[in-house]
Amino acid sequence: MIAVLSGVEARGRVKRLEARMATVDPRVVQTVEDILAQVRSRGDKALLAYARKLDRVSLKPGQLRVTTEEIDRAYSLVDLEFMKALELARASIERFHQSQLERSWMMTDDEGVFLGLKVFPIASVGAYVPGGAGGKRPLVSTALMCTIPARIAGCRRIVVASPPRAEGTLDPHLLVALAELDVDEIYKIGGAQAIGALAYGTESVRPVDKIVGPGNMYVAMAKLAVSGAVATDGLAGPSEIVVLADASARADFIAADMIAQAEHDADAIAVLVTVDGPLAHAVAAELSRQVGGLDREAVIKKSLATLGSILLLESLDEAVDVVNRIAPENLEIHTADPQAVLNRIRTAGAIHVGPWTPQVLGDYVAGPNHTLPTCGTARYGSPLGVWDFLKRTAVVTYTRDSLAGVARAVDTLAHVEGLEAHARSLAIRFDGPDRSGAAEPARAEGQARRPRRRPRRRAA
Repeated sequence: MIAVLSGVEARGRVKRLEARMATVDPRVVQTVEDILAQVRSRGDKALLAYARKLDRVSLKPGQLRVTTEEIDRAYSLVDLEFMKALELARASIERFHQSQLERSWMMTDDEGVFLGLKVFPIASVGAYVPGGAGGKRPLVSTALMCTIPARIAGCRRIVVASPPRAEGTLDPHLLVALAELDVDEIYKIGGAQAIGALAYGTESVRPVDKIVGPGNMYVAMAKLAVSGAVATDGLAGPSEIVVLADASARADFIAADMIAQAEHDADAIAVLVTVDGPLAHAVAAELSRQVGGLDREAVIKKSLATLGSILLLESLDEAVDVVNRIAPENLEIHTADPQAVLNRIRTAGAIHVGPWTPQVLGDYVAGPNHTLPTCGTARYGSPLGVWDFLKRTAVVTYTRDSLAGVARAVDTLAHVEGLEAHARSLAIRFDGPDRSGAAEPARAEGQARRPRRRPRRRAA
């Protein structure tokens, strides 16, 4: 199913993985632009039309928003085991994200200047929760990951949109999860049209200030198109996992984790980077053995055949370098000394250390957010967190004396930039004889006006 690549072939595959952001089909872009234009001009009528066309669901005006009765009914359709699992996941995610909450701060310097930073929650946010074809695979975990940080940040209004099932409802597990998080503004809207509704508003949906959450290519392109009208989080691409392993690793564990990631969709990426030949071939055999009989076998096989890879490299140093170049969404470390390897990893969305920490823990109950940078953006991007739902405003207070202390510097810089009114706005507050009205400190006779060059700093 997957060939073991080494030497030139392995290096070529690494280059493909580095450049794995797929070229967007122009037809997708045009379709998204058309959908957004229709939602913006026709509102609910467009949403209902796209529900019929794309989701094969017939909804009436007024049925887009989930009702209290639907939420009450959902509780009767889930079992106790689900409620226990939901509470465990919720508690873990809340505990981890609580530590990310920023506080406003203030300071006063020796000149009497008062400075500070006010931290505010974004007033309204919208979370898109994928549901799979026909809403049959609701990502309850994504609902938790997107709404819990927003709630901790203090956002007053949290809105969720997810594609409806054929009968015009949302999965009861998703509804119960959102109800337990006190999210009651839930809409049965999927795809690019949901992003348009959250960004521009319709008769049923008030617009939000920021949109978060993963989705397919149409959702990603819609988020890109509305960015500016609203804020958005990163553009989520296909799910990814890289496993870094040596001879101490278990092939069956690694294969199972690669298959779990490939199960997401046919574009998902699963890669093993190893320095041990026997392990590489054992994982290849395990992949073929384990995939048989799974519900999504066809999807998994297509995913593994596309960019699924087993890279056999010559040294652990080279393996670590390759991982940092790929910058994966998820990284697992299966080595004899995983902590030593961890200290050398610079680019990954989330790192799962040791054989007893499969990536699926991060999907559900570990606590850190599973909405992660993909397509190499872990080189500069971060997971979704409380910080994504906060905004910051600087606070500045000067006294007359502290303002006088910087007046000359402001006057000089403003005139260098050719902004005379900038200088005057400060100078008007003082009496003075110079060109701007700001008092000019006396210079000793013959004082040099040309500054001396600052000595260059030499490297140690």
